[in-house]
Amino acid sequence: MFFLLSKILSFLLIPFNWCVLLILVAIIFKSKRTKKQALYSATIIFLIFSNSFLFQKVLKAWEYTAKSLQHEQTQTKPLLILGGLSNYEDATQRIHFKEASDRLLQAVLLQKKNPERLIIISGGSAEIYFEERPEADYLQEYLVSIGIDSTKILFEKQSRNTHENAFYSAALFDSLSINKDISLITSAFHMRRAKACFEKQGFQVDAVSTHILSNYKPLKPADYFMPSLSTLQLWPLILKEWMGILMYKLKGFI
Repeated sequence: MFFLLSKILSFLLIPFNWCVLLILVAIIFKSKRTKKQALYSATIIFLIFSNSFLFQKVLKAWEYTAKSLQHEQTQTKPLLILGGLSNYEDATQRIHFKEASDRLLQAVLLQKKNPERLIIISGGSAEIYFEERPEADYLQEYLVSIGIDSTKILFEKQSRNTHENAFYSAALFDSLSINKDISLITSAFHMRRAKACFEKQGFQVDAVSTHILSNYKPLKPADYFMPSLSTLQLWPLILKEWMGILMYKLKGFI
C-alpha cells in the first residue's frame, strides 16, 4: 500500500501537472472569477518552477556536497550503488542508461583503482504495471562484461524504493557477515534520504554523491527571467525527495 501511495504522490508532485489541472479548471468552470484565478495561478506556478536562478539556489542548498574521489581511491570498504539508473529493453536486449548512470561509472572507476573492493547493486523493479527484469540482474552482467571480477559483485534485487534498498541490503550484509561500513553511491539530490535510511539500518555511511545537478558555472542573463522547460522538468526530483523524507519520518524509516 505504501509503495502504491508513493507512486500516486509522485504524479501529484509535478508542477507541470498542477498547471494542466488549473487550466482544466479554467476551461470547465463557468465563473469568470474562477477562470481568472485558475489561469493566474497556473501562470505563477509556471514562472516560478521554470526559473533557473531560483531552482539553482534551492538545488545548491539541498544537494549533498560532492567531494574529491582521491580519499575514496584508498578505501577498501564495499561500494554500494543504488539502482534507478537504467532499464532493459527486451526487444533489442540492450541496457539503456539514464543520467543517473553516473552512479555506476564512478563506482567502476573506484573499483578499478582497488579491484578487491566489493560492488553491491541494490535495485529490483519499481514498475507497478507490468513485470520487468530486476535492474541488479542485468547490471551484474554488464559489470562482468567490462572486466569486473564476478566474485566482487553482489546484488540485492528485492527493493522497490530507498527504504527497501537499505532494509534488504542490511539483510544481505548480515547473511554474509559483511561489515556494514560502506561507500554509498547515489545521486546528490537523493543522498540525504538514502544516507538516513542506511544509517537507520545500522550502516556506517561514507557518502559519495554523483549525478550532480547543480550548475557551478556563472548563470547567463536569460537564466534570471526566461522560463526553462528543462528546469520545470527537474523540480519533481526535489519535491519528491522532500515528500519522501516527510513520509519516511512518519513511517519511522529514518
